Amino acid sequence: MNYADIKFPDIQDGEGIRVALYVSGCHFHCKECHNKEAWDFNFGKKFTNDTIEEIINLLKKPYVQGLSLLGGEPLELSNQEGLLPLLKRVKQELPQKDIWCWTGYNFDTDILNEMYVKNPVSQELLPYIDIIVDGQFELENKIADLAFRGSTNQRKIDVPKSLEKGEMVRMEFGDEARYETQKPKIMYFQEFKTVKKDLTKAPVHNTITMNFNAINEEQPKITIKEEKERIVAKGIE
Repeated sequence: MNYADIKFPDIQDGEGIRVALYVSGCHFHCKECHNKEAWDFNFGKKFTNDTIEEIINLLKKPYVQGLSLLGGEPLELSNQEGLLPLLKRVKQELPQKDIWCWTGYNFDTDILNEMYVKNPVSQELLPYIDIIVDGQFELENKIADLAFRGSTNQRKIDVPKSLEKGEMVRMEFGDEARYETQKPKIMYFQEFKTVKKDLTKAPVHNTITMNFNAINEEQPKITIKEEKERIVAKGIE
């Protein structure tokens, strides 16, 4: 297995301060993917025992909450084999650290009912993962600054509970209301009518003679017009 990058410290891919491993190799090729170079299984560096040691040492820092697996595609079968020794060591030596994994595979059909049933490596690997964020990135469902995902179709899944129950146990990201609610938001706008006399133009000698009585008599008239505007987060750039 090759990997594209190790990002540390990482605060975008999961909760808390994390170590993020970007593996190489992906067949999904999502439109406007941010890591196109990692589609190539030969991109980057070889994932070796030294790489595992580097990641373990970073995870040992007391302020680090866990490990994040991204790509590329961590759950390509060849990548699962490469990741298994790392995940074993994390859970054996640092059981308090959590492991998140981002995948383009669908958890229900591709992972739980296919990989986990038929592939011995998947059967061994998946119980080490705490949270999976599943689903391919979909440009048409993109919303800027979503928590821990790029598009609203992607789901946060509790892997241990799902394996125990034999069905997907979904979790909340916490920002679903941004695109699920359709309640209109009322906003108020003020309309200012033009002031009759412009007091900002100074005479040639750069001094302004102020007639305060005139100013008081010609205060701008303000009216408030109520407008209803439906605010929807979808499509914000």
